[in-house]
Amino acid sequence: MKVLIGVPTYNNSRFGYSIRRTLESLASQSFRDFRVLVVYKPSPGDRTLDVVDEFRDKLDIEVKIQSDGYFEEALNIIYEVARDYDITLTTDDDAIPLKTWVEEHITMHKNHEKIGVFTELINDLFIDKCNTNFPTIRHLLKYYKPLLNEFNDYQYYINDVGLLACNDNIFDIVYRKNMLMYYKGPIGVNMSFKSKFIDDFKLPGATIRGLHNEQLLMLHYLTKYKMHSVVFKGANVNHAERDSLARPKDLNAMIILNIENALLPYMVTQYSININVRKLEYYSNLVNIYSIIRKDIIIKAYNFGLKLAIEAIKKQLRPKDVRTRLIDNFSIKNLHGN
Repeated sequence: MKVLIGVPTYNNSRFGYSIRRTLESLASQSFRDFRVLVVYKPSPGDRTLDVVDEFRDKLDIEVKIQSDGYFEEALNIIYEVARDYDITLTTDDDAIPLKTWVEEHITMHKNHEKIGVFTELINDLFIDKCNTNFPTIRHLLKYYKPLLNEFNDYQYYINDVGLLACNDNIFDIVYRKNMLMYYKGPIGVNMSFKSKFIDDFKLPGATIRGLHNEQLLMLHYLTKYKMHSVVFKGANVNHAERDSLARPKDLNAMIILNIENALLPYMVTQYSININVRKLEYYSNLVNIYSIIRKDIIIKAYNFGLKLAIEAIKKQLRPKDVRTRLIDNFSIKNLHGN
């Protein structure tokens, strides 16, 4: 069985080269027959590759240089290489997988042929309650109608307007039945997938921070192969406390993240999947009213993202044009004008 571990990294010097601890944890895995693919995007003064070189005698490492683009392009490089492998795992350059991380993922894939994507414990967390924004608006709109019937048993899934939704009933079921895994759209880059079914899948390249790449991968496996995505109780990964793509501490980064959160409907349509655009417009109008009343910059960012998603769908904008709009409009100053 051929196993690949993909690690995208950019400007890791900002965080004291946290990738060193990631590679140390990979070098001490109980299962060792794998290749590590480091996708490195150069930045001035960064010496991440020197850290990678420290592990050449401990790990089978390949480095690919990312010449342009953002996180989506880094993942696309991993997906392209993954086609020659049976199982691919991905992780962050600040992650510390426990010793049996690779072994547990391989075991799950061997035991569950119809599961395409596995995610694991993150900082020992198995399941959490849903964080529901705009509850009144969403209730009125029937926000929780799933995009696909297969999502009926998922905790996190894509709804019929193309946005991420959460079913809190699954939380109660998982605890009541003491389940060891459950259906959930993956969140975060720490995961594994059956590489031989990745085909020509790639991310469209419409974002800066790469939000929702996991849900798009989930859609690929579900729509093309009827393979589900689950979280299982094992293979724990610990994370360093630092600013990251999915956990930003800077306000501008949080603004981008919330804009990208609302771009998922556009991203879904890039795979020839239809959503309820009229319902999405209605939802956007209600959120717009709410944002005017609240005058909250994060809600304004989400509202801007919804408008951009709808415009991009209607005008059939190219992903790179959506990204340009995102880059031009993400600042606090610009959002105050929307």
